[in-house]
Amino acid sequence: MSVFEVPGRGSALREASGRLRGVDLPRDTVEALTRWFDGVDPVPPPGLDPERGAFAAAGYLDETPPPRTATVTVAGRGALADAVAAALAGPGMQVRRRDLDSLAAALAGEAGTGAATGTGTGTPTDTATGTGTDAVCAVADGPAPVAWTELDILPARGTAWFRLAVEGRHGILEPPAVHPGDAGHADVRARRLAAAGSGHPHLLAYWDAAPAAPTGPGDHALLAALLAADVHAWIAGHDTPATGDLVPAALPARRRLRVVDLDTAAIADHALLPVPDSAS
Repeated sequence: MSVFEVPGRGSALREASGRLRGVDLPRDTVEALTRWFDGVDPVPPPGLDPERGAFAAAGYLDETPPPRTATVTVAGRGALADAVAAALAGPGMQVRRRDLDSLAAALAGEAGTGAATGTGTGTPTDTATGTGTDAVCAVADGPAPVAWTELDILPARGTAWFRLAVEGRHGILEPPAVHPGDAGHADVRARRLAAAGSGHPHLLAYWDAAPAAPTGPGDHALLAALLAADVHAWIAGHDTPATGDLVPAALPARRRLRVVDLDTAAIADHALLPVPDSAS
């Protein structure tokens, strides 16, 4: 939200949703509030408790706590994985890199030995994901490998599970699996094969062939930014996306498969739910 002066018409504010509203406040009050809202003045302006109270009562002041510090492991090689790691880096974020094959092998081994242990806070401390890892982001600059299904156990171990792949000139952001029972990679494969109908053998063959994607730095930046936005929203606890005057209603990330056309930057979100056990 921002408060500003409208020449000849007094003050106005822009809501987080994008809606504009007139505000009946003196210019000096607007300037004082603006400095505080923008973080220029860290202390609330003195003598304006009624005005601040009115903004708070209207829901214009964000009093939610800052996002927690999180550790995210990027699993994958290449320029796209590098871009994802760079997009995730920032205050309150520790980014680690891990080879997908070794990560899957370690998880498989621990599943057989029961070696994984928990911290009591929902964050696993096992040798596969690394001590204190909150999320794993698997990245493939080509079709998603079937080995990703082996990491669908991550949410049950307290680790969020994000996935990004590229098929030709289309980026595929799979729904994040945050809680046990969320849609994992196996669910995505099953849903997409079912939707392909009689063409499912062709889709399976394409995935198995894993042709390299013809992508460049701009494509990587776009896809990395979208994946990082999902991760940051999850860390902040924003499971349901915000809507407003400038943005249409959107599906929660955990319930949609996002397809990005890299030639036009068009984004299509497809509803996707876990496949029930009875259908397996």
